[in-house]
Amino acid sequence: MDSSGKTSYLFRKSPLFRILTCGIFVIVVLLIIYFISFKSKLVPEIDSIVPPVGSPGDVVVINGKNFGNSRDTNYVEIAGTRLTASSYISWTDTSIKLVLPANVKDGLVYVGIKDMRSNPLLFANEVDIPIPVPSVQQVSRPVITSLSSEKVNVGDMLTIFGNNFGDARNQSRVLFTIDYNRKIRDSNVKNISYFTENMIGANEDEFDYVMWSNTEITVIVPDGAFSGVVIVDTGKQRSVPKEIIINSNAGEKFFANKKIYLLTYSADVADVYCDGLSTITLRAPIPFETPAQPQVETTDVTPVPSLMKYQHDVIHQITKTRPSTIKNVMNYTFVLPVYEINTKMNVERIGAYTKMSSRPLFNYATQPDSLIPSGDETVTALEKQITGREKNPYKKAKLIYDYMLNNYNLLKKMRTGGADSRDLISKKRGDVFDFAVIYTALLRASGIPCFMDAGILIGQDLSTQAHWWSEFYVENFGWIPVDVALGSGLEYKDWGDFEQSPAEYYFGNLDSHHVLFSRGLNDLKPFSVDNKIVKQPRSFALQTIWEEATSNVNKYSSYWSTPVVRGVY
Repeated sequence: MDSSGKTSYLFRKSPLFRILTCGIFVIVVLLIIYFISFKSKLVPEIDSIVPPVGSPGDVVVINGKNFGNSRDTNYVEIAGTRLTASSYISWTDTSIKLVLPANVKDGLVYVGIKDMRSNPLLFANEVDIPIPVPSVQQVSRPVITSLSSEKVNVGDMLTIFGNNFGDARNQSRVLFTIDYNRKIRDSNVKNISYFTENMIGANEDEFDYVMWSNTEITVIVPDGAFSGVVIVDTGKQRSVPKEIIINSNAGEKFFANKKIYLLTYSADVADVYCDGLSTITLRAPIPFETPAQPQVETTDVTPVPSLMKYQHDVIHQITKTRPSTIKNVMNYTFVLPVYEINTKMNVERIGAYTKMSSRPLFNYATQPDSLIPSGDETVTALEKQITGREKNPYKKAKLIYDYMLNNYNLLKKMRTGGADSRDLISKKRGDVFDFAVIYTALLRASGIPCFMDAGILIGQDLSTQAHWWSEFYVENFGWIPVDVALGSGLEYKDWGDFEQSPAEYYFGNLDSHHVLFSRGLNDLKPFSVDNKIVKQPRSFALQTIWEEATSNVNKYSSYWSTPVVRGVY
C-alpha cells in the first residue's frame, strides 16, 4: 500500500488520527488568517521624500514601507489636503510616485491606509524656502554694460544692463558697497578694493528684486548702500564692479563700534502624552540679517534638524509612538557681528512717499496685523491728536516719540503674555513690549512704514533679556531705529558708550548691544490644519507659531531659554 493509501486507511480507521488531522488543519487556517490580518494592519512608514523641496508640477517620490500594493482608497495628504486621483503616477508597497498639484503648500506629508496614517515628514514649497536650489550653469562671467542711472538714492529702482546674469535669479545677488567704520569716508585714497571690501546685497525680505533676466536686472537700492560700486554675483562668479553714486541729500547713516557675539539658546520637550504615532514640531528663530547685523553664522544645531533655514527658523521634529517622559533637548549656537547705527538727517529735505507708496514694502509695513493695531480707532485718533497737520514723516515720528516719553510710564516688570498693549493708551503705563507695539502702531496709522523689532538686549555684564524696539522708513534714506523704552529710561546694565542722554540718543541711533531676531511679525502657517499651535507671547522673536503638535498629542511640556552670550569679541 502506498503512502496515500496508508493515510486514507488511518483517516478512516483511527479516530485519534482524524482528530489530530482536523486540529492541524484548524491551526493552519488560523495561522493564515492571523498573518493576513497582521499584514493588513501593518502601519505605513515614510522613510524619505525625494526631493523634500519642490514646486507645483514636480514629480515627487515617497519611499518607505507598508503602503499597500495598490492605491485603492489609500491616499497621500500634504499640509492637511488629500491629493486627488490625478496626482498619482504609481503606487507600490514601498514607493509612491506623484505629481505635485497647483495648490501645493508647505506642511506635513502623511500616507494613509484604511484607518491608519504613517509618521509625518516635512515637505517645503520651493517658492518660499530660502535654501540653495539647482540653477543654470553659468558658461561665462556676468558682465555689467550700463546702469539706468549712475546716481541714485536708497530706495530707488535701478536697472542693470549686461549679459550672463542667468535666466532666473535663484541664489544670485546684486551687491552694493557699504561703508563700515567710516573706512571709505575717512580714506584719502579711494579705489576699487576699498569699495568691494564690504558689500551688502539687495534685500529679498523687502521685495528689492523686481525683475531678473539674462540681460537685464531691476532692483531696489537697499538700505545701507553707499557710494562705490555695484556687482552682480551669481554664486559662482562676480561681474566687474560698476561705479555708482548714492545720494545723501536726505541724510547719512553710519555703522561703527562692531562687536561679535557668540550666542546660544535651547528648547526642550518632555512628558509627551499621545495616542499612537504623533509629531511635535519646533520652530527655532535665527538671528536676522541686516546691514547692521550682517553674515549671521549658525555654528551648531543639535540634534540634526529637519530643515536648517526655513522662514527664518530652524525646524526640529520630534516623533513619538507612545507616551514618553524622556526629555528632548535642542541647542542652537550662532556667531554674528553687530554694528552701532547712527543717523544724521537733513530733516527739511525729507518728503512724502511718492516713489514707494505703490511698492509691496510700503503696504507690508503700513498695514495693521494681529500684533500691530494701527487700524484701531483709539490709535488713529491719538495719532491725529499728536501729529496734527504735520506732513514731514521724520517730524511726525519724533512728535510721537516725544509724546510717549512725556505721557507714558514704563513698568519695571513685564506684563503677562495675554495683556493688551492698547492698555498703554488708556492707563498711561505699560512695559517694554507695549511701548514698541504702540509706537509702531501710531507710526503706521500716520502712514509711515514701520517695523517692530524683537531680539535681546545685552548688558555690560553680558546678561541678556528679551527686548523690543522699532524702525521706520524715510524715502531716499532707508530705515531709522527708535528704542522708545530705552529712551524712556529703561534700566539695564548699559555700556556707557555714548555721551547723549538716552532720550536724545535712542531716536535715530541704536547701540551694538541689540541683537535682532525678527523684523515685524513673522506670520507663519501650521504644517497641518489639524495641528495644535503653541505661541510664545512677548518673547525674543515675533512669530505666530513656535510649536505645533499633531491632533493625537494630548499634552506635553516645553521650555525655551532666552539667548545667552557665551563670548564677545
